[in-house]
Amino acid sequence: MNQSAWLLGSLLVATACSSGGDTTQTPFDPDGSAPNDADTKPDTSTSNDAATGPDSPSSTAYPSGPYGVSVGSTLANITWIGYPDVAADAIATTKPYVNYSLDDARKSGKKYLMINLSESYCPGCMKSAGELASGGPGVVSAGGVVIELLETTGFLSQASKMDLGNWINKYALPVTTVKDPDGTGTPSHDTLGLREHCYIVDLSNMKVLQLIVGDNSGQGATSGGECLTAMHTLLGK
Repeated sequence: MNQSAWLLGSLLVATACSSGGDTTQTPFDPDGSAPNDADTKPDTSTSNDAATGPDSPSSTAYPSGPYGVSVGSTLANITWIGYPDVAADAIATTKPYVNYSLDDARKSGKKYLMINLSESYCPGCMKSAGELASGGPGVVSAGGVVIELLETTGFLSQASKMDLGNWINKYALPVTTVKDPDGTGTPSHDTLGLREHCYIVDLSNMKVLQLIVGDNSGQGATSGGECLTAMHTLLGK
């Protein structure tokens, strides 16, 4: 075999070996561009929105404890499951159903976070959900992160994936909407508290800036509506 023929054969073998299918799963993209795959897992290492450099949120560890939930305390990192919609650009159930944590929010590159606590039977929570549907995208576009957390669907009954989807679709929620992972009970309820509570968190250090309590009856101001107003004030927009 002459040298030219040998080189041609080597090239053909190398090309054939490199043409196999790529089986790597696409991780959760903070911009919401990952496929709608229930098995997709969040990429907690980087964020397309985060600043770069050694001191950026994506390059630093989650703040250490002690942790608490009162104003001035550092929130412990919590992992939920649901539909992250950090762009608030569509009904959340059109997004991947994946894990989403406070550390993911921290790495978003945004300034402030609001976490609104809801229970599906609560009139105030229903009113809050409607306000988040209309006002949430404005806070997101101003530079905030909005999380609707469905804690329970009854007296300490953990929300299912179907419950979460029904809640999102009923109010056409276009913001990140999550619940506790299946089989874990109600840790968010046990840790963060009751429905119609809303936390505002400084994402630079994960400290609670405000804790807003709304009217469970739905007759007065809601935690969601009051939190949206407070977020606009903090963001200056």
